Amino acid sequence: MLGRSTGLDLGAHSIKVVELRQTLRNVELARLVAAPVTPGTTPIETLRAGAASLSLANERVVAALAGDKVARRPMHFPFRDRRRIAQAVPFEVESSTPFELDDVFVDWEPVGERNGGGEIVATVVRRDEVANTLTALRDAGVETRVLEVEGLALANLAAFLDLPGTRLLVDLGHRKTTLCLLVDGMGRAARTIPVGGRLLTEALVRDRKLEWDEAERVKHRDGVLGSDLTPVSPAAARALERLVRELVRSVGGFESALGMPPEKAIEEITLLGGGARLQRIDEYLGAQLGMRCARLSVPPGETTGAFLAAGDPLRFAPALALALRGTLRARTRTNFLQAEFAPRLDVRRIARELRATAVLAAIALVLALGVGAGRIAVQSRRAAALEAQLAQIWNEAQPGRPVPANVSKSLEQALRDAQQRADFLGIYGGNLSALDVLTQISKRVPKDLSIILEELSIDGQVVRFRGHTPSFAAVDQLKTALATFPHFGEIRVSEIQADATRGGNTFSVTIGLAPSSAGGATGAPPPPAPRGRRP
Repeated sequence: MLGRSTGLDLGAHSIKVVELRQTLRNVELARLVAAPVTPGTTPIETLRAGAASLSLANERVVAALAGDKVARRPMHFPFRDRRRIAQAVPFEVESSTPFELDDVFVDWEPVGERNGGGEIVATVVRRDEVANTLTALRDAGVETRVLEVEGLALANLAAFLDLPGTRLLVDLGHRKTTLCLLVDGMGRAARTIPVGGRLLTEALVRDRKLEWDEAERVKHRDGVLGSDLTPVSPAAARALERLVRELVRSVGGFESALGMPPEKAIEEITLLGGGARLQRIDEYLGAQLGMRCARLSVPPGETTGAFLAAGDPLRFAPALALALRGTLRARTRTNFLQAEFAPRLDVRRIARELRATAVLAAIALVLALGVGAGRIAVQSRRAAALEAQLAQIWNEAQPGRPVPANVSKSLEQALRDAQQRADFLGIYGGNLSALDVLTQISKRVPKDLSIILEELSIDGQVVRFRGHTPSFAAVDQLKTALATFPHFGEIRVSEIQADATRGGNTFSVTIGLAPSSAGGATGAPPPPAPRGRRP
């Protein structure tokens, strides 16, 4: 939906166009334009004559079906899954419409949740109504991007303006009045009533004997209400009373959607459309309905400033809602471009629109390829230098042996082999093997010392052995003799017990092997301490 989105409001009094520009970060106003409907003609006829001046020729727009041409029905389902709802809606509609399903289009909008289920509003329109609308627009040179329906589409205004809480949007048009119940920025219900500003113009024509154009000017200049909010003529009073009755009935019908009396739930009635410009109409409706009533307010800001400065916000609000429907901010998803009316892919149009983008993409691709080739070259040189270093290490570690194809893998294998040999031979602290440890113990036991070594084990960096001696003094001499070897650390004698069978004493000796930074018995540097094993 990036790019332009054009909303087309085919009002009975004037045609309004709002064009927005969707960027990655925001929605910006591109243009506002309006054209009055020629008296005695339809909006489509005026559009056909002025599509070029409105810059809509061959333009894809978001349009809407008139709300009084469709049927709406609120529905509740005990589930919220959109796929299941889409399957169930046609069956529910079929039982309540006098038409065959093949003769109508059905679309729906989720409007809330209740008791763990989904609340929706289903909209039904005859296929021939959609066909006639699309044909008329196409004959006027306008291609349709989305075909919405008046009413819930007004909820899209909440994506552009701050419309918090529960409020009733009332679009006072020339031929009809469209309502949208808004709860926290989401449309909950909609209705169209066949009462609009045209009845007030007819009242002035009848009571004051004015020409139509003069009655329109008087209506917009002076209004139809006196200083005490009393209608200026009996015909105007009857027209306003009819409008109020229809509004009261419509508001009462929204009680099921609100779950409480509307007069308690609705915080404000917000007026928009051309009829909202009538003098003191907001005060009159507020007094008659017993609710707060105000015209749509558009505060100045970075987003709304251009819309506020470019034209009458009340007049262009419905067209703005339709334009927002074609952006990423859309709050509604209804679209009656279905089945045979679904838009077909226009490859030539897309190619024209994406030509500049394609050129930029090609330039970006060339730059990316150049950067990638440079990185590959740098990495190749680094890899060659690393291979040369590995080959040098191999020659130093394995002199006389040819350099293998995969030097890194061969060095890892050679290291694993050396580690396995070390584990097998038993390499301990100070680069001592198990044989070295036994040799040192044997060499340091005095030849005249009467000691019998019965059991010896080497576990990691600890040597343990048990022995037998006729006298206790011989144990102290053995400890002193073993302490002369620099790679023997702490020597502890324990478990000295009298041997009742042989006489003398049995004892245990524990020797900690001390690591040596200067090399061991063989003069080689000490390797990392491996696992010990019994010799």
